[in-house]
Amino acid sequence: MKEEFRYFPEYVKGCGRTNLTHRFDISAISNFFGKWIPFAFAVGIVTGGVASLMDIIIVNLNSLLTENVPLLLLYPLLVSLIVGYATSLDPKIGGPGIGYAIIHLKTKVYIPLKTILLKLVTSTLVLSGGFIAGREGPSFFIGVALGEWLGKVYGISKKYKPLLGLIGGGAFTGALLKAPLGSAIFAMELEEMYNLDYRPFVPMIIASIVSYLTFSFFRGESAFIHLDKLPEWNLTSIPYIVVMGLTISLTTYVYTFLFHTATCSSKFFEPKIRPVVGASLAIPFLLLTYLLTKDTDFLSTPAHMGIVSKLAQIPFPVWTDILIVVVVLIVTSLTLSFGIPGGLVLPNLLIGAAIGNIFGHLFPAQIVTFTLAGMGAALAAGAKTPLAAIVMITEMTHADVVIPMTAAIITSYTTSFGFSLYLGQEIKLKPMDKRDEDRR
Repeated sequence: MKEEFRYFPEYVKGCGRTNLTHRFDISAISNFFGKWIPFAFAVGIVTGGVASLMDIIIVNLNSLLTENVPLLLLYPLLVSLIVGYATSLDPKIGGPGIGYAIIHLKTKVYIPLKTILLKLVTSTLVLSGGFIAGREGPSFFIGVALGEWLGKVYGISKKYKPLLGLIGGGAFTGALLKAPLGSAIFAMELEEMYNLDYRPFVPMIIASIVSYLTFSFFRGESAFIHLDKLPEWNLTSIPYIVVMGLTISLTTYVYTFLFHTATCSSKFFEPKIRPVVGASLAIPFLLLTYLLTKDTDFLSTPAHMGIVSKLAQIPFPVWTDILIVVVVLIVTSLTLSFGIPGGLVLPNLLIGAAIGNIFGHLFPAQIVTFTLAGMGAALAAGAKTPLAAIVMITEMTHADVVIPMTAAIITSYTTSFGFSLYLGQEIKLKPMDKRDEDRR
């Protein structure tokens, strides 16, 4: 017995002795509560305030545009001219923004203040109407920049710059999408993709919640995607949801190919005219969609998500669903890849909702479940953010379809493994070796 416990004498006495100095690092705890927590609150308040101002302009400008449909249809061309000029001043503001932000996080430089202002102005104009563009691209880009600069003001070391940027990006996105927890996870999954880093999780959650509360104080509290119907589902529909996930994966593969091909094709044009060329090519498709549907909600989706709410609850004709998917693929490939600021989450949500609407015809009473599961599957496949997709859709809709959504997400995520819509993401898979297995 003595030989066996020679190196563990505390166990011989029957009671383990705890060295409190090893358990509690007072300096680390003080640093966390004295620096990181106040920083998270500051980021939350600043990003929530800026997001509120951005949302006010977007919603009110969209209301003016929808009162005059011809102006709404010509608005993208006008904005593309402004974006083209802004891009000539600073090329970094063009496109979705997340790809650049992910790459930027790995550098030691700060995003210039001029870049932040140009991105904020052009993105607000784009999201106000006419374009199919998500809020999360500009919000993540601007949030990363604000997080870095606030960290510099707080005197936090430059070696933590990636964490500062992620905290800001997650907080700003959490406010604009009204999904604080999902946006925090989204930011971490975006940056690491397959190797999730939990270090910024606590301050990021705090910053995101504070940002969301600040945004809600100014803009009110409501679901980002409004639902009048409660989701219903049963085990009979799960196999069909799995098939839907596979369909979405194949669609996302086509989307990724088209989007990146368009991005390469845009290089044939000067940066100043790329947005104009892309918008000019996209406007006929937007006009066609309006003439066939007679609904301006499709052209105002970034402002209020009206078309997504309808897709989630009302059975559309199958041809309309197919039209929406095709138009989203073409229009976003001609605009976002040509330098128009905007995110790719909204296009993915539209694609997923439309495909879910098609499958919902098989189970009309469960159409809400199919569309929400479709949105989660499309987001997971396109952005490689499966955990965030589950949480974000739940927060955006205030509806619980976790089990069927997980079935769709697992299918779409695993069958789309290895490619992403965001050029800045990198696959960093490390093969398991014997030591890794032993650790597990």
